[in-house]
Amino acid sequence: MVGLNAADACDIVRAAGLVPYGPDYADEPMSGTVTEQRPIGTAGAEQGSPVFLWTRGHPDGADVVLTQPSKAGSLDPV
Repeated sequence: MVGLNAADACDIVRAAGLVPYGPDYADEPMSGTVTEQRPIGTAGAEQGSPVFLWTRGHPDGADVVLTQPSKAGSLDPV
């Protein structure tokens, strides 16, 4: 489910006979992109088992990651 939007991931989990939750049995996530799941997809969970989904961001846009620019003097030329 990692990389899917939350709504699609929850639909797929339910279609597999499993129960989607947020972390610590919170309500299933309704927005964002799934960044982590437990158990992993190949774990062989039994029908009715919980699947925990962690999400981040808004489903309609990319998360913005800002980093500090490097100082020119800190670069090691090759």
